[in-house]
Amino acid sequence: MRTSIIAALLSVWVGAPLFASDQIGTRGFPFLRISVGARAVGMGEAFTAVASGAEGLEWNPAGVAQLNRPSLTTDYLSCFSDAHAGSVICAQPVGRSATFGLSLRFFHVGGIPRTTLENPTGQGLGDFSSTDLCFKLGLAYRLTPRLYVGASGALVSGTIDDANAFGMAGDFGILAKDVVRRLRLGVAARHVGTMASAYVETTDPLPTQIAVGAAYPTFGRRLLLSYDWSWSVDWESEHSFGVEWEVVYDFFLRGGYRTHLSDLRDTSEDADLAGLTFGIGFRRVRAYNLDYAYASMADLGGTHRFSFAWIF
Repeated sequence: MRTSIIAALLSVWVGAPLFASDQIGTRGFPFLRISVGARAVGMGEAFTAVASGAEGLEWNPAGVAQLNRPSLTTDYLSCFSDAHAGSVICAQPVGRSATFGLSLRFFHVGGIPRTTLENPTGQGLGDFSSTDLCFKLGLAYRLTPRLYVGASGALVSGTIDDANAFGMAGDFGILAKDVVRRLRLGVAARHVGTMASAYVETTDPLPTQIAVGAAYPTFGRRLLLSYDWSWSVDWESEHSFGVEWEVVYDFFLRGGYRTHLSDLRDTSEDADLAGLTFGIGFRRVRAYNLDYAYASMADLGGTHRFSFAWIF
């Protein structure tokens, strides 16, 4: 029961619609759906065909093959109440064609009221917390100057109060550049796996997601347009749209829209923003990237994400 409660809370925090499927809450480690990277979030999470930087390992593992220099990215997300998420991801090119990637992600929720069937109000029982970790190792390969492939494997663990769970997952991706003129296409399968051990009794499959994306840079590559379609059993399909504009040299404005957040809309004034994302970024070539993104979730409030990348 505790697993279902946490899964239901996560479905709100990461934006999964509560009424999209009768499978909601049936997948293990739902924190894996929490997006990584302020640039991607600012572009509405339409990032499968972009997948640049070390954070591309989490969107389309083929994307890190685009890197020509070592990169280290840190990421922090301020959620609702006492919930925090973050990651550290590094990518290292090896030779002319291969790139290795490593990532460590965490998600922590504290201050969860403890209740029992005998004491449903939880009076006098105190609080407990939940912590999830994911360690991932990936390899991407540049088949041709325009075609990249990649895969990664992950170990996932979770702790809810005094219960523990463990699982394994894999990601797979393909990225093609300049398919027609400057059009980029990407396909990725994320979180393919299952729990090896459960919190209580029954193990669950992971929140596997299939994503197909397209991206097109235009206006001298100063404007980037992107689109993603994704699907999973307990989430059904969604569409994501993103745009990135280099206003002046190395300074970017971003915006996006995620259709699966439309279920958060109601009659309040703030509900009109549900699903919209905004972001800014500053890039110093061969030095660092600094990015920020805001995602609106109507009456639930907004999330703030910060990313910093070092390019060595």
